[in-house]
Order: sequence, then structure tokens, then C-alpha cells
Amino acid sequence: MKSWHRYAIAVAGGLAVGLGAAWALTGNGFGDGGIHNGPWSTSLGYGTKATDALTRARVARGGLLALPAKETVYWSAKTDASGAPLDGDCRYSLSGTALDARWWSVTIYDAAGYLVANPANRWSVNGANVALDAKGEWRVTVAPDKPADGAWLPGTKGQPFHLTLRMYNPGQDFRADPAKAALPRIVKKGC
Repeated sequence: MKSWHRYAIAVAGGLAVGLGAAWALTGNGFGDGGIHNGPWSTSLGYGTKATDALTRARVARGGLLALPAKETVYWSAKTDASGAPLDGDCRYSLSGTALDARWWSVTIYDAAGYLVANPANRWSVNGANVALDAKGEWRVTVAPDKPADGAWLPGTKGQPFHLTLRMYNPGQDFRADPAKAALPRIVKKGC
């Protein structure tokens, strides 16, 4: 074998290994954002130049188009309150009180980071379309089957999912200590 063949094979192999490793490292979502609050995690560095290169690559690959934390904070949850992975076969109660933000939304994504396919064509709920009860709390059912009443975010049977909470223009109290903020609870009700 000629020496240039060996160099070409080495370069091609190195590129394949490097690209494969980069694809694997950036493919697991936002990873550990560094700030945890129950099942939710975030980083206040999303959307800034101060964030490390790996986090910027994960954000770019995830298609977040992130804004800085003073404008939007992005939380991700892949587990329920007990730490079990979110499962499309199960029914969950997503609930909370008014969030310290001008506007907020919760969106459901599949394991690959795409909107969950569902016949209702519904992927998100927000502070403007969920009703508060007498205690000032809101509640959404996340399940493959529509509940008899109340707000519903459809999951897909046999498909794991994750939730992204976006808080637009979060308040100063929230930004002072996001790890202690009151965020939505995710409680499994059955499978």
C-alpha cells in the first residue's frame, strides 16, 4: 500500500471518529444545564457568548435559537417528580402557580427533539390558555388520551418525551435564585 493511501485512510478515519463523537456529544439535548429545580434543569448562559462551546453546539443542534436569560429562560425536564423518565404511555399532572415571568409556555418534544406527533395537533400550553382554580393554581394533563375535562397536552403511546418550559422576561426575584423558584410539578398519575 502506498503511503498516501495510509494517510488518506487515517484522515478519513479521524474525520469519521471526530464527527461521530461530536454528533453523539451534541445529541443528548441541553445536558446538565447546571441549575436544577426538581425535574427541571437550565443554564442562564443559553444564548450568550459566555457559554462553553459544547453547550452552544447542543443549543444550536437542538434548534433552540436561544435568547439571553434576561429575556428568556429555557428549562428542560426529562423525568417526573420521582425521577422516572417521562413515558408517552403514562398520564401526568403538570401543575403550578403563576410563574414569575411576563409569559410562559410548556412544549412537548419527542426523544429526537421534534414536536410530538399527535392527532390533536397540540404541542404546547401557556399562561394565557390555562385556567387558574380557586387556589390560584393551573393544571394540565399530559397523556395520550384526552381527559374528560381540563387542559390537555397530548403524548404519544410508546414514545418517551421531554418538556421544555420557556419563561419570557422572567422577574428579578426569579433571576436572583432560579433554583428555588416555584416551577411546574410533573407527577405521574398512572400508566
